[in-house]
Amino acid sequence: MSKKWYVGMAAGGALFWGINGILSNILFERINVSPDWLTTARLFISGIVLLIYSLLRRQNIFKIWRSPKNAGILLSFSLIGIYFAQSNFVRTLYYGNAAVATVLQYMAPALIVIFLAIFRQTWPRRQEVIAVVLSLVGIVLLVTNGNLTRLEINDKTLLFGILSAIGLVAYTLIPGRLLQQHDAILVVGWGMFIGGLAANFYAPLYHPAYHFDAIDLTLLFFIVVFGSIVAFVWYIASLRKVAPETVGMLGMLEPLSATVLSALILGVQFRAFQVVGIVLTLGAIVIMNVTKRQ
Repeated sequence: MSKKWYVGMAAGGALFWGINGILSNILFERINVSPDWLTTARLFISGIVLLIYSLLRRQNIFKIWRSPKNAGILLSFSLIGIYFAQSNFVRTLYYGNAAVATVLQYMAPALIVIFLAIFRQTWPRRQEVIAVVLSLVGIVLLVTNGNLTRLEINDKTLLFGILSAIGLVAYTLIPGRLLQQHDAILVVGWGMFIGGLAANFYAPLYHPAYHFDAIDLTLLFFIVVFGSIVAFVWYIASLRKVAPETVGMLGMLEPLSATVLSALILGVQFRAFQVVGIVLTLGAIVIMNVTKRQ
């Protein structure tokens, strides 16, 4: 395939992630499905499919467990990274909407810069400092609309949104050693499977306690298959031919599409300073990616 196809896959993966949030909101509005059950379904099924995909590519999926250190990292990545990030992201969707959930989660790049500066003494460049400031100001405007004495979103949405961003930081920083030694799809496949296995103890997949009609099952199918599996595989596959900075920039389509579709489909209305906050947050993402390219 040509490079254009891989660019399209990166864009498609980001769009599917954005659309995934919209479909989750529609499902939550149609039936009172638990966000924890939806997390179980997404992680457990996606993990199984990705591990089967790795087997079909003739990979030894158990090799990653041979090193006790790698096994420990994988368990940390699965529980502190994937499960913590995804469960709180879905809860943010449940109590808020796709646009707010996605934008709040994009605090993660700024938090990573702060974390590296404090704990690893990796001092940020000037552009990164600007991006951090823009991101944090943007988030404040999003949740307050410029009035610091009150929130424009409910406290549960804000809490779970912040937790999902912290989870994304762990998701990004923990698996570095694993990704240097093993295929990314295999690493995330195990991460999703283990995270989904843990989620089953809290919200079992076999006990949804809800009646799904044909439309609900269709929504669930698209959330799991396209919004989770296909989106991730396309996004990772694009890195084979497209520069990471370009892929990262195309990742902006996730919060952008989630915001636009939330307004058009879900009828979510944003006030003036909230819109400014979203724009500032998106601008911070651009600056982060430009900084990486230099």
